[in-house]
Amino acid sequence: MNIRAISDTELASYEALAREHGTLFHSAAWAALFGDRMVRYGVFQKNGDLVGGFCIQRTVTLGITVLRTPLFTPHCGPFFWIKAQNPVAILESRREILHAVADFLDRRSCALVSVSLAPQIQDMLPFVWRKFKVVPRYTYVLDLTSSFDDVQGNMSPVRRNDISKAARDGLVVRQTTDPAVIRDLVRETFARQQVQTNAQHLDAILFRFSNPANSFMFTTYRGDSAIAGCFVVHDTRTAYYLLGGSNADQRHHGAGALALLEAIKHAKKLGIAAFDFEGSMIPAIERYFRGFGGRLTLYFSVNKAWLPVEIMLKFFRRELF
Repeated sequence: MNIRAISDTELASYEALAREHGTLFHSAAWAALFGDRMVRYGVFQKNGDLVGGFCIQRTVTLGITVLRTPLFTPHCGPFFWIKAQNPVAILESRREILHAVADFLDRRSCALVSVSLAPQIQDMLPFVWRKFKVVPRYTYVLDLTSSFDDVQGNMSPVRRNDISKAARDGLVVRQTTDPAVIRDLVRETFARQQVQTNAQHLDAILFRFSNPANSFMFTTYRGDSAIAGCFVVHDTRTAYYLLGGSNADQRHHGAGALALLEAIKHAKKLGIAAFDFEGSMIPAIERYFRGFGGRLTLYFSVNKAWLPVEIMLKFFRRELF
């Protein structure tokens, strides 16, 4: 297997393969948000056939070169197409691709590699053998192929009560067409939680990337005041809860859940099979997502750093990198 950056003449083939086996986060429109800092790589067989790919963002922070999962992106991949039909042959083909990816990341001349892999990638041995630190992470994924009554019925009593109380208290949800509404709620929430983010990327996603074909937004209102909202991106298979926020001055326990319920309902109407909450390892947020009744889904990040950087990371918030 050979891994290299996708050339201009190979972009069409990469896009076609990504549409079939990858996600919207491997698309040209998403990559354009990051400019030269995001590179899309192809996985090629010895005969030159393109069989897979992944994306990585390269940044330089405090003089340190970092290869990482692009900002606001759930995972890098890899995605791939395997021709084999025999179970053992499929495993061996997948292992060969993952060996190539692990070797590629291990050979990069950078101080830190921190990459999240797709949930479909469960074989971590190639990365363990290359001395990467493999960290389990979790998200919740709702199956939208069942009836909406079943989706609601699988929610926790607490989440259903929050939603019912929001409706009783006169809160209403509207599909939002103005990204500024979501931007303001998200910025306020990040500031309140002291979460560092990149305002330029946030605006690029909401104002440049977002369109009716790839995303939707729902906002909960008390009268004319927006008090909670969510922003969801999607491809033909999966909707991803990418951003959410609330107004602290008019906080209501059910406002965010009410907006999310409408987003889930809308995703189902679009014929999307799964709704990914992009779960968090923070206990309170994990508990909140868990209440919607999704399937606990494991994925992994792989990390490797030069020793001085590893020591430094103990004293700085990871968000800096």
